[in-house]
Amino acid sequence: MEEKVINILRRGAITCHEHMSIKEVAQIMVVNRIRYCVVVNPQNEVMGIISARSILKAFGKDLEQIQAKDILLPFAITITPNSTRKDAIDLMTRKKIEHLIVVSDRPGSKAVLGLVHAADIVSKMGRD
Repeated sequence: MEEKVINILRRGAITCHEHMSIKEVAQIMVVNRIRYCVVVNPQNEVMGIISARSILKAFGKDLEQIQAKDILLPFAITITPNSTRKDAIDLMTRKKIEHLIVVSDRPGSKAVLGLVHAADIVSKMGRD
């Protein structure tokens, strides 16, 4: 049987709330040494992502007045924990990305459960 995403995901994700200022988001990214942050609403559902590049576009503006929801990239690619490793690989390859946001597969919920990175899949392939 094909391995499920739930067995290879990194539980949890660095998130920020949609109403946080860009300055706060930048601080979260610096402290956690990450290049992107998952933006969530009050129900912890994925709204999109903010990349370091997104924040660069706000240079010269008041970073305390701009909110995460104002600059997020709304096309975050997600997958569910019961999807297969092959599904994850196919999606990453097709979308030309190196990570997927894993969200709940409960009806009516898009809560963030974690992330799957291409490097984790490659590492697992090397051990199999």
